[in-house]
Amino acid sequence: MTETPKYPGMREIMAAHEDKREYERRLFASRFVFRPPSFPAIWLLVRLGVSSEGASWLSGFFALCGLSCLLWPSGPLLWPGVLFLCLFNFMDCIDGGIARIMGTRNPYGRFLDSIMWWADMLFWGVLGIAVWRMPELSGFGNSLGIPSGFWVAAGGAVSFLASYGAYLDSVFDLTLKAYWEKLRGDAGMVPSSTPLQGKRGVEVFLRVMMHNLRVRETHYLLLAAAFALRAADLFLAFFLLFYSVMTLALLVSYCRRGREVFMSGLGRSPAS
Repeated sequence: MTETPKYPGMREIMAAHEDKREYERRLFASRFVFRPPSFPAIWLLVRLGVSSEGASWLSGFFALCGLSCLLWPSGPLLWPGVLFLCLFNFMDCIDGGIARIMGTRNPYGRFLDSIMWWADMLFWGVLGIAVWRMPELSGFGNSLGIPSGFWVAAGGAVSFLASYGAYLDSVFDLTLKAYWEKLRGDAGMVPSSTPLQGKRGVEVFLRVMMHNLRVRETHYLLLAAAFALRAADLFLAFFLLFYSVMTLALLVSYCRRGREVFMSGLGRSPAS
């Protein structure tokens, strides 16, 4: 007799995501829009036999559909494009959830989840092309007489800056973070368990706002508002400014920390 598979219930699925609760506590779009419906979606998909790897491939397919819709001539598919991009982000929430609850985490799954970053790299460039091709989305730029071709360059610049900012974070974590934390520990400064530990007032607000503005789920919800208001160029201009300031601040901050590590002598190879 074939044994009936044991599927997780809703309480088990929600309990398996406890480790994500602190991370998402101040990511408002994720916490209130994308995460709640992911629980019943995981409940259904595991019963349909969808694996975490299958969910990752499906998320990539939705991203491709969404970006293609934004590039469609004359803009009849703008709203389906936003919907597909939201589905991309939704499935990106789900693939890890399936792996977590089914105990199927594996290197290939993590690899697939990571390579879907191509959609984030292309998003801003595609949006710049869409604004250039559809002047009706450029109420802000039209009123200031900004040439429509500027938005193609702006989209490319935001794509580069957002990607480079994420790259700076990963390089710092890989090459300097351990030495930086040791240096602070030697000085009697205990590393914070969370980025907001010990922070107060305005600094907490700014850090929370910056964290929300760097995640794609916030981008997609703001994009929907920008399309509704015919102000996609203003949306793009804001993030050009935001990522310019943020990436420069990261570069300066990490270089300063690296210089302090260098001056301390930590991690240096012994002289031959």
